[in-house]
Amino acid sequence: MLLKYSKFFSVVLTCLLAQIFSQQSSVVTVAIVDFEKSGMSELEIQTLEQRFTAELRNTAKAILVDKEVLNAQIVSAGYEIPTCKDVECVLLAIGDTLGVQYIITGLIKKNKEKYVLETVFTDVTTGLEERTIKTSYKGPVDGMVVELEIMAWDIMNLEAPELLAVKRKGKAKKKIRRPGVKTSLGALARASVLPGWGHYYLDQNARGLAFYSSELVALSLGYLAYRDYSRAYDKVEVYWGQYRAETDEQLLQYYKGKTLTAEDEMIQKNNTLITMFRAAAVIHAFNMIDAYMLDIVPESLSERANIGLGYDPIIRQPQLRLSIALD
Repeated sequence: MLLKYSKFFSVVLTCLLAQIFSQQSSVVTVAIVDFEKSGMSELEIQTLEQRFTAELRNTAKAILVDKEVLNAQIVSAGYEIPTCKDVECVLLAIGDTLGVQYIITGLIKKNKEKYVLETVFTDVTTGLEERTIKTSYKGPVDGMVVELEIMAWDIMNLEAPELLAVKRKGKAKKKIRRPGVKTSLGALARASVLPGWGHYYLDQNARGLAFYSSELVALSLGYLAYRDYSRAYDKVEVYWGQYRAETDEQLLQYYKGKTLTAEDEMIQKNNTLITMFRAAAVIHAFNMIDAYMLDIVPESLSERANIGLGYDPIIRQPQLRLSIALD
């Protein structure tokens, strides 16, 4: 019994140490799903997958799940390997049983000397795509292999080594899409629509509320000034009409004074109205600039660390697994 407890505590201690090390190195657990192919043989696609996997290991940012373990889990979930290559199917098949945080799905198409390479980096927990890399390449096959190796660095959000860059051949066009990443332009677009929205987008709620409240107050005071201006304007119209219609000298002086007083009030309210709306415009502009200039702080690794119990279908034993989100 004592031996069992000692083994258990050893496993827990090992995982905790792994967690500390992983937080320092930002390493994540990744499973690579068999790439889909078009215009290529099975042997060719397997060779290219091996090159991609080898380069992914070179990034030192990914702990790769064994392909046999992944495929065994897909089969045990009731799916077939050749047909379960899309994100939705793989997520349903593996769930959280393998302790995988991200999966990489891919596609390679070949048409003579033209190639299309695509990889998708998906968060297993949320099911959302974090990055999609798509490269169109035309040239010799060894140049396409280089593009595939560079893609391994891109999908991990890292700069490819200069040694790979100098090997590039042919013509390539690359597109990188990060649908789940917050950007300064995204904050600016939201701040331009509604004050404070850009700050809420960047999780600066207190700052966003300050801008929203300030502009709301300025606009409210501007509206009140406009309402008073309209009333003063109506008074001017009334008193001026009575002044023009009056013939009695004493009443003429009375309505003249009333008209001048109403005009002064109208001018004062109009100045207040202009001031308040100018203040609202300045607040709105400053809100946009501030939202754009805010630093985008990524979520800390400690908040994204996960320790859970998984099952390895190869050795048929439960395992304590650690996963940490990529920076």
